Amino acid sequence: MAFQYTVGIAGSTGHTKICAEALRASGQFEISWVLTPPPQPIGRKQVLTKNPLHLWAEKHGFVVHFVEKKLRPELESQLTQRPDFLLVVDFGYLVPPWLLQFPRIAPLNVHPSLLPRWRGSSPGQFVLLHGEAESAVTIMVMGEGLDTGPLLWQGQFTVDPTWTQTEYYQHSFQLAAQELPKVMQHVATGELKPQPQPENSPTPIAKRFTKEDGFVDWKTLAVAMKIKKPDHSELTSQHPSQLLKEVQSSTQGSWAQTIHNAVHGLSPWPGVWTLLPTTKRMKRLKILSVHIQEEKLLLDKVQLEGELPSTWNEVQKAYLP
Repeated sequence: MAFQYTVGIAGSTGHTKICAEALRASGQFEISWVLTPPPQPIGRKQVLTKNPLHLWAEKHGFVVHFVEKKLRPELESQLTQRPDFLLVVDFGYLVPPWLLQFPRIAPLNVHPSLLPRWRGSSPGQFVLLHGEAESAVTIMVMGEGLDTGPLLWQGQFTVDPTWTQTEYYQHSFQLAAQELPKVMQHVATGELKPQPQPENSPTPIAKRFTKEDGFVDWKTLAVAMKIKKPDHSELTSQHPSQLLKEVQSSTQGSWAQTIHNAVHGLSPWPGVWTLLPTTKRMKRLKILSVHIQEEKLLLDKVQLEGELPSTWNEVQKAYLP
């Protein structure tokens, strides 16, 4: 088969695999090599596990180059071919200038937001956290700034209110993958010209999360649920995480709505949780699913530390006074 263009792919996740497979299946692109982290220890037994892109590359016989902690300059001499394109999707590493300049035509990136909105590593989570009804996925030319490069294509879509970040990203990357081969061909032929995006973003940087970002104190949760505030002196110094306070302030929504959005946007990681004053002691409670009825937050599925997931009603009966 005579390929029109060559491409090097940098990434690691199933989202990278979706985009890479779209290029392979189109018959127009030869995969020069794949750049990805080596197998990582996973789970309690710390079993070395290959990531989805690595497995995909091995299945199709593509050359794989591993990246450890960062992209070092000596890697350039190891890359077996200088491709027409570099495609970066869910890579997780800072791409240095030498790699941005390595492809003959352009370095491209797929970013799941309506740029210049939500630049950063967690755009989908922030779309859901802020309850935005519309979003997009962007194909862009990479630059040295954080998601500031010129735009090539944006596919807008309606955000399903039932989505967690898992469904948001799956939809975004599948939508981009459908257009990616055509967009890249049009870039190569000069039919599609990159359009500069505004220098400033109307939104903060969509930062990476920590476990603490999902914390909501029991007093605030009780207010959202419209139940009597707990009278526990040890709870007086607890407050929602800084992230949730900033979201609530930015959206000017109720705490019921903010927590509802957080349960969707922060699932599965880092998740929303609280410290529940049970009849025995304070216990961590994961909030797995919720809904709002008459402006009141109702907990559906929860998980108390040391227990299997259950309903909130079951936890109330067993552990609350």
